[in-house]
Amino acid sequence: MEFEDYFKNDELMNIVRETVKLVFPEVQERISYGMPAWFKDKNVLIYASSQKKHLGIYPKPNFIENNSASLKEQYECSKGTIKVPYDFETNELQRLVSEIVKWNLGHKI
Repeated sequence: MEFEDYFKNDELMNIVRETVKLVFPEVQERISYGMPAWFKDKNVLIYASSQKKHLGIYPKPNFIENNSASLKEQYECSKGTIKVPYDFETNELQRLVSEIVKWNLGHKI
């Protein structure tokens, strides 16, 4: 599967992509671990992948650890995954993705 194929007919994945590019226009896009990923040089900023029942957002585990209280109020989370329901508000998804990317840019990644 090519990188562009992950975004065909997938509104939430396109929102993720657009938001990442808005926050960090120099981002490098590529497939990593079988899903779309966005990088600064060799350091991943965020992964995302459409799943059967949710959109999977995969930030660095440190992001989830440092923000677990507020994240768990809105999302189902595990050590490395934030599950975003498909009926999620666009502006909330943009806020989440922006927060993750900015956090990773500001921390040693």
